[in-house]
Amino acid sequence: MQYQSDYDLALYYTYCCQWDKLLTLMVNTKDEVFSKRIEHFLHAFKYERNISVIDEKLKSMFQHIDHATKNEMISEDEYVTSEI
Repeated sequence: MQYQSDYDLALYYTYCCQWDKLLTLMVNTKDEVFSKRIEHFLHAFKYERNISVIDEKLKSMFQHIDHATKNEMISEDEYVTSEI
């Protein structure tokens, strides 16, 4: 569960429109794909006029969070099962 707090923070910062903190998280996270997804969303939010493009980038970031957290839960279950 090494990135779990990064994903939770990203959701919180997005919900609260704290773009400066989301940018800081983008720089500090160890998950490079996640960092790129944040970057693409923030760039679209700032410069894109088409709301559907912004929405697409936001969904992409959320999909990565969903995928990554599901994979972490599977990894933890495998680890616990292998110990038993």
